[in-house]
Amino acid sequence: MLSEKDERWNRFITDVCFRDESTLSIIQRKAVLVFWYDAEMNNGGFSGYSDVYPDTDLKELEDALREIANDDFADNLCKAINEGEDDDWEKTDMAFYGLEPSLTTLLEEYVEANRDVIFD
Repeated sequence: MLSEKDERWNRFITDVCFRDESTLSIIQRKAVLVFWYDAEMNNGGFSGYSDVYPDTDLKELEDALREIANDDFADNLCKAINEGEDDDWEKTDMAFYGLEPSLTTLLEEYVEANRDVIFD
């Protein structure tokens, strides 16, 4: 049996992350941006993320990472944008995977802390 927190996390993924972008509040939008970034980074690294989400406002994503996670994640994104192609994003992808706590953990904490807004 899932805890209430786990049920909220599942609801965030299955409901909020699949809503039309235009219907999201600012807090929801930040969480969704970070969710899809984290999912694609764990699936195909930065090049995979760029392929799937080529129209992302990367400055908006950077700001969301600074708010939801920390400067390490945001700085790594900036490095991937500016220097990652030099080595096919190997260094920045590996740096992402090594950051602790994980982006998933930080996002789960953000969703839980903002549950009254996330689950309008």
